[in-house]
Amino acid sequence: MSFWDYYRMVEQGTLVDFEEFKQNSELKEKVKEGIKGMLKILTSEISTIIKFNSYEEAVWQLLRLNIISASLAQELLDIFPVINNIENADDIILYSMLVRIMEDIEETLIKISEYKGKISNSNSLQV
Repeated sequence: MSFWDYYRMVEQGTLVDFEEFKQNSELKEKVKEGIKGMLKILTSEISTIIKFNSYEEAVWQLLRLNIISASLAQELLDIFPVINNIENADDIILYSMLVRIMEDIEETLIKISEYKGKISNSNSLQV
């Protein structure tokens, strides 16, 4: 599945009110699977540019390389504990963070893509 397939799975959780989200176990599982898929793709993309042992370490390395901003780094550090414990996450916490999770992962992937494009362009200019 593509990032956007997973994104749409998570997005479905944002299209209902909290009561429906809380009561619809099938929707919650779909949302969780979407988040896991988005994280898998993010992890894969980060791995193409740095080696890391934890998401927190990856965030700090991306920040040091000026790939992400300090505010995005803070956002990522805020969402990772929820994502890492997604199976046990409280419904209201998970529901309230869906948009942040979607946007922060998307923005990080965009920043990584931009960085890889810059690296590719600078390498081709040096040939």
